[in-house]
Amino acid sequence: MNEGLFDRLEKFGFSLYMIRITLAASLSWVVVHSLYSNHYLYFAPLAAILITQGTVKGSVEKGIYRLLGIILGGIVALIVGKFFNISGLSILLMLLIGIGIATACRVNIQAVTQVGVTSVMALSFYQNDYVVSRITETFIGVLIAILINMIIVPPKGFVKVKALALEGSQLLAEALRGLAAGEQSTEKSNAVSKQAGELLKRSGKKQKEIHYTLSHYQCRNELNRLSTVTSHLKTVHAYVKEIIDEIALLPPHYAAAEGMAGSLEATADCIALYGTETLSDTERPRSLPDALHHARELQLSCFSQLQSHCPLTAMRDLGAVFSHLNRVLDEVERAEYATCSAVPHEAKRDITQGIHYMKKGLSHKL
Repeated sequence: MNEGLFDRLEKFGFSLYMIRITLAASLSWVVVHSLYSNHYLYFAPLAAILITQGTVKGSVEKGIYRLLGIILGGIVALIVGKFFNISGLSILLMLLIGIGIATACRVNIQAVTQVGVTSVMALSFYQNDYVVSRITETFIGVLIAILINMIIVPPKGFVKVKALALEGSQLLAEALRGLAAGEQSTEKSNAVSKQAGELLKRSGKKQKEIHYTLSHYQCRNELNRLSTVTSHLKTVHAYVKEIIDEIALLPPHYAAAEGMAGSLEATADCIALYGTETLSDTERPRSLPDALHHARELQLSCFSQLQSHCPLTAMRDLGAVFSHLNRVLDEVERAEYATCSAVPHEAKRDITQGIHYMKKGLSHKL
């Protein structure tokens, strides 16, 4: 679907979920009507409507639970219906058996409730073909809904979720830089940090939406790598929030100290570099390992200077600030290692071969 057209449709309430659910229900009815023409045509579109979720994985899980509940409930209803007419006693017995088995097998609650619904309906319309038709049509509805979830995806979905994560990483760096420059109050930094967290959360949610979709199958390795990056950035976001809150507790002259500003600025540079390195194609201004080393030296130097004339009442808050600043650097370092580990095997092999040939050439020269 064209990106501009999709955005315009969404403004008028035609969301991606609505498009998926209406297409799935309509196609399910058409398929079942062509097969049966006069049987229980509402089961397939009903299944398509109920199991369509925001993600392919969610639709598959809900579809499995629904099918499992229908099969178990239908079998129990057929067995009980052979010996009892529909009555309060037969419904009680049927539900005790069906729900009891499902609960004992630790089946998901969605499947357990479906057992009860199917049992009552199957006993009310006691016919051998009712259960078979309902299972078949539900399976058709579930299958079509899953296929629609895999095919109908947002235009340029991967590019958008990557851009959201990149913007979130830069806002995290901006929140710390604002504190370092003294241009922002802690309230303003909190607002920037909150905005960064929302962007990272949106990116993570949209990553799940495009996972297992057909159009993004070719970039599944990059999508897994992006999920790893976003997860680490969310951890960094939690530390940045703590830093902002803890600096607000420090006496103003400690928060405005030159060494403190340098430590915050250097730590912000590491966050921004990591985001640029992993989420952007632009050239890095400097090496991330060098930036991490420089930031650690500044943090140790600043903490050593400030604690030498820091009263005990402020020592704990000062230590908490530098503790979380160091944790940010540790998380960025772990994130860089995890991101490099997520490189596809072929790329790793090419890098290894390149290093081997380079060393071989250098050894010949030496």
